[in-house]
Amino acid sequence: MTQVLERKEAVVVWEYSDSGTFGFVISQNPDMRNDIFVSARNNLGAKNGDIVAVRIVDWTKKNPQGKVIQKLWKKGDSGIGAISLLLEWWARLQFEENIDRNLSKIHSWISSGDWKERKNLTKLFTFTIDGEDAKDLDDAISVKKKENGEYKLLVHIADVSHYIQEDSALDREAYKRATSIYVADRVVPMLPEKLSNDLCSLNADREKLTLTCEMILSKTGELQKTMIYESVIKSDFRLTYREVDEILWGKKNLWDALLFWWIVTDLLIEHLKIAEALKENISNLREKNGVLNFDFPETKIVFGADWKVEWIKEYPKYESNKMIENFMVSANEAVSRKLSAFPFLYRIHEEPKDEDILKLQDILHLFEVQHIFKSVDTKDFSKLLSKIESLDPKKKMFLEKMVLRTLSKAVYSDENAGHFGLGLKFYSHFTSPIRRYPDLQIHRIIKEKLHGKLTPERVAHYESILEKVANHTSTKERAAEKLEYKVRDYFVVQFYKNRIGEEFDGVITTVLAAWFFVWLPDTTEGFVELDNYVFEESLQELKSTYSWKKYRLWDSVKVVLTEADEVRLRLSFECI
Repeated sequence: MTQVLERKEAVVVWEYSDSGTFGFVISQNPDMRNDIFVSARNNLGAKNGDIVAVRIVDWTKKNPQGKVIQKLWKKGDSGIGAISLLLEWWARLQFEENIDRNLSKIHSWISSGDWKERKNLTKLFTFTIDGEDAKDLDDAISVKKKENGEYKLLVHIADVSHYIQEDSALDREAYKRATSIYVADRVVPMLPEKLSNDLCSLNADREKLTLTCEMILSKTGELQKTMIYESVIKSDFRLTYREVDEILWGKKNLWDALLFWWIVTDLLIEHLKIAEALKENISNLREKNGVLNFDFPETKIVFGADWKVEWIKEYPKYESNKMIENFMVSANEAVSRKLSAFPFLYRIHEEPKDEDILKLQDILHLFEVQHIFKSVDTKDFSKLLSKIESLDPKKKMFLEKMVLRTLSKAVYSDENAGHFGLGLKFYSHFTSPIRRYPDLQIHRIIKEKLHGKLTPERVAHYESILEKVANHTSTKERAAEKLEYKVRDYFVVQFYKNRIGEEFDGVITTVLAAWFFVWLPDTTEGFVELDNYVFEESLQELKSTYSWKKYRLWDSVKVVLTEADEVRLRLSFECI
């Protein structure tokens, strides 16, 4: 007999129906079949036909009892499905009044006391590189090449812990959220906008409180020395990835205008060239030591007014993305290595299991990729990815996905187990405290160490809480990723629902017992269901039982769209 031992808090979003003395809501979730009853005193003034968010407060009766917590839009309004998903997956869309009271006590300027014991780096040439629409700028960099050929790299990270005290209302709320959630063209932030987009964001031409990780790297990009300290910076430029590539490739020249009101200067070009050279040295070193680089296409959804999808395309990527990634990985490694003797929060990635490697070996054999795993280490996997790189792009994408599925999931842990994918013995998340709680947590540990306050009592405190923090933030991160994919799929369905009957060219990316996934050039995916086909797993092939027809991995196919399912959030196709 199956028993329900505990029910988690549930939120249902859909149309409110008013019967006069009470109301009810029917969820669009196929797993919830019963109406949710809402008493008149709990309907928050909802009218017949309103779209509402209802929290279920009583499961004991035949029909769950609910309370309206938010009135949304009328049925049919753009974006309602995305908001529904956010609320039903427990995204915290609003900050409560006690958070606003906390925020009102935080002054919006840097006082003389804030400068105390901090290094004044406001004269140091510093810049940020982010996407064009980014508002929460966690990190800035400064770079210099020394006369002996070594590099000095300074990674400045927003000092969020200065504004959020441990166990304050702001801290408890940030812990509950654990991460910012990025959906389509907007964000459900971990921190209120006053902090995430203003006080903590490293906006150019404004003095900002930071934690700086200063690294000395060899001519080949190897870490030689690390210093961590509190600082004040004043970023000189707010750059975008596209602009940095254009400057380095000569598409933007001296005195050309930049997006955020600046112009290209000699000094900017000089520092970007130094940064690019250092990026290349770090990349070469990591490839030599073994690192797993994946390059999967990402979906960019372009909106018009009111969350109406105008088109879908592959998200553009730039060389300067790799620059920032390399510098942030260097800082994360340096910080975790420096603090490894103390209680700490690591980002770990354990090695793959033997049975998963055997399955991957069979797939490689099917694709005629000659590779025998001599040992389970990052270098061996890195060599495999190098072999895959030269394959047809369709085969390459599939095999890289198979390699990724072989690997374990990276998580947070209070015990250091190294990072297999990066080939590093020490790794943490230090560089994004605006949007990740683990980074904020270790900032506190770092600052207590800097100020001599990491006493035996505080060490015991961190030892008692870090395992719980690691488990909680890992769970919330996974939930946020699933939600981000669901919201993306919602908008994909919205875009394609008016294109039923259209024909598309696609590529088969996954083959299963009675159906296969087809991938379209704009990066979206759907599935084709087949009758009277036999699945040959060893060949990754579906073969007809009554004709010569067969479908195999990476085959090009022409399909017609037959359904855009707004409940299950999926596209269905038929082969032509």
